[in-house]
Amino acid sequence: MEEIAIYLHWPFCKSKCPYCDFASIRQNDASLYEKFEDLLLLDLTRSISEIGDRRIKSVFFGGGTPSLMNPKSIEKILNFLIKKFSMTNEAEITLEANPDTFCRNKMKDFKNAGINRASLGVQSFFDKNLRFLSRSYGEKQSVAAAEIVAQTFENFSFDFIYGYEGQTVKNFAQDLERAVNFECKHISCYQLTFEENTPFYEKMLAGVIKKIDENKEIELYDYIEDFLENNNIFRYESSNYSMAGFESRHNLAYWKYEDYLGVGPSAHSRVVVDKRKTEMVKISDPFLWESALSQNRSTFSHINTLSEKEKLEEMIIMGLRMVNGVTMEDLYQKVSPRVVNEIISEKKLKFLTEKKLMANGKIQLTKSGLKKMNSAVKFLLS
Repeated sequence: MEEIAIYLHWPFCKSKCPYCDFASIRQNDASLYEKFEDLLLLDLTRSISEIGDRRIKSVFFGGGTPSLMNPKSIEKILNFLIKKFSMTNEAEITLEANPDTFCRNKMKDFKNAGINRASLGVQSFFDKNLRFLSRSYGEKQSVAAAEIVAQTFENFSFDFIYGYEGQTVKNFAQDLERAVNFECKHISCYQLTFEENTPFYEKMLAGVIKKIDENKEIELYDYIEDFLENNNIFRYESSNYSMAGFESRHNLAYWKYEDYLGVGPSAHSRVVVDKRKTEMVKISDPFLWESALSQNRSTFSHINTLSEKEKLEEMIIMGLRMVNGVTMEDLYQKVSPRVVNEIISEKKLKFLTEKKLMANGKIQLTKSGLKKMNSAVKFLLS
């Protein structure tokens, strides 16, 4: 039986971060939360019936801020999946959480509902950094939330943002040291980017804030890897590090180009339907998505059968994010060998190898190559 990963998108946040371009909106209406929790289950019920019987390998509640949800609603969704589809106790079930959206009892309720992995958006443990990032909580709440998660789950992850004005290696080292002291076995470190149509992007254009120097970016990038490796936490994807056995199985489904179904407003899917890899995108606006559900219309705004070239491009873009890269065998299994050989030439691979950006004989970026990943991918697919 084919496996599939399930992603459920919760569109609401208590506040909107100035660097975030995700499909999320500020909303603190508890009655609206309850309504949308029921709609998520309805959208899941309709969507999953269209893809046939699958074994569910992972479930991921993302957003937005899904820790705003009622644990009973999450339990209802997971019970539906257990009863209707093949999902064993080994399935990885992750909840994204923000420090100011739960207490100890609520996190225990999430665990009792079936969550077995928590991903906490710490971003930093220090007030100065949190103020710059306009987070809605401070140092004390950040540390307290990390303690609750660490005491509730064996499998948990902390997310950090790095690479912004005023941040030094010494400063970020303190964040990582605290994470390690919590015995965190999975850490994600995302470099701050200035996405269009965000307040930070507008401030950058106005000269109010600046990108940090490229040399400082590289210094921080190298420090993260060295520090975490010394604590037996190893990079397995460009921004993700873990101890052995604690890699995110759900995210690996994306990077390995396995099937995944996205449910909820703006969610994306890549699913094999009738032996064809199909791209599906949900209606982005939560209220238009709700209207489609209530009128028994499709909640997909876009459905497209991917060409062989498009599949290859996606496999390369996602696969080269992983430290282990992809193999020609991987490509040949999911893409026409003719198309693979036309685009991924020996000449290109040799050039990248000579430049020490790619490992010899493999479609796998070196440490230097990972730092220039976008350029290497663009060259390989040109």
